[in-house]
Amino acid sequence: MKRIGIFFVPLALLAALPLFGCDDRLGEAGETKAPVPGSALAEAAQAEVPTPVPARPVSSETFTARTADRQSSLTGFTRARNAMSLVSEESGRVVKVLADVGDALGRDGLFAELDTTFIKLDLAANRADQQRLQSDLDYNKKEMDRYQALVQTDTAPQSTLDSNVRAHQAALQQLRAKQVEEQVLLERLKRFSLVGPPGWKVVARDIEPGEWVTKGETVAELGRYDVLLVPFALTSEEYRALKDMGDAVTLRLTDLGGTVRARVARVSPGFDPVTRKINVDLEITEGDFAFRGGIRTELEVVLPDPGGAVVVPASALIKAYEEHFLMTPDGRRVRVVLLGSAGDDLRRVSGPEVRPGGVFLLNP
Repeated sequence: MKRIGIFFVPLALLAALPLFGCDDRLGEAGETKAPVPGSALAEAAQAEVPTPVPARPVSSETFTARTADRQSSLTGFTRARNAMSLVSEESGRVVKVLADVGDALGRDGLFAELDTTFIKLDLAANRADQQRLQSDLDYNKKEMDRYQALVQTDTAPQSTLDSNVRAHQAALQQLRAKQVEEQVLLERLKRFSLVGPPGWKVVARDIEPGEWVTKGETVAELGRYDVLLVPFALTSEEYRALKDMGDAVTLRLTDLGGTVRARVARVSPGFDPVTRKINVDLEITEGDFAFRGGIRTELEVVLPDPGGAVVVPASALIKAYEEHFLMTPDGRRVRVVLLGSAGDDLRRVSGPEVRPGGVFLLNP
């Protein structure tokens, strides 16, 4: 009986342990279900706090980025449209000079005259010889006709007629030679007057009255200044930009102020091997200033930016932490580098993700 009682007590204790554990768990469950003071206010506060929404742009209006242009200013100086050296074709003493430096030649283009005394004497001698030969020719013609009639009647030998025919032909050839010589003398006489193109101006004068001039000597430098020429040396890129400007090109007169219209006169097919540029001449035909050489002009050509920069409105830029951004229509920010102002509320920017033709928000 004692053994049975000893074993019964532990078994009763083991059977009672689960009951105690269940009571504890039931107590804990009851405690969690009990309302905590203030919990309803916390849940209400959490329900009132809205979920943060990303800021929307002010406007959905967009713009297209365009290439940033840069202006290249080229300087050129006016010069005569044409220039020439006036050279004497005859030797002689200068009788008079009709134009000085800066003067324009008249309608006849006469610049100076040489002494024509000896050439006129040669011309007079030539004409005297022609008269003598003409007289001999007339006599020989009569003799030839007479002997032809005598030969036909067998009253004169044929040899005499042949001699008269020969003399007549010789006189005729001599007369023709003298006539050609007269034409040469008359042409030389014209060249004793030193003549240039009418209206051209004297740039340099190298003779004075009384001075002896030899054949082939330069007596003056002349230039055509009713039309001006402006030479430029352009790169291939600048030449393409000039062609895009069309026939009418505007030049700025730096020293005189104002502008003047010009056109492309000629383009060299080659290039300067040192500068590797193309020689282009612009022509000025009209202007409200005195046409002369040495007038400074400036040609401005618009070239694309070599660094790939673009022009954007100032309102499209977002500044944050000393950096600038553009915003795409889908709300993505694109970092750019501000290069400077482009005028008219425009800015020059560049960036690895910004290209000409890209679309961005105008007022992000």
